[in-house]
Amino acid sequence: MNHSVEITKEAAWKLVGNDEKSWTDYQQNELSESSFYLAHGVRIAAVHNYLSNVTQYFVQDINA
Repeated sequence: MNHSVEITKEAAWKLVGNDEKSWTDYQQNELSESSFYLAHGVRIAAVHNYLSNVTQYFVQDINA
């Protein structure tokens, strides 16, 4: 995701809402897994790093 901003977990899940309706994609490799959501005119990414056991959340305006 180009030009994305990191947000808190709470903000991400508030934007995602019902993940069954907003979920759009999933990617996994040996180091991380990423879930992508589309809601309220923004794309939200949840990226979980296996090595550090940390999940980061990012948001990107799809109209920008």
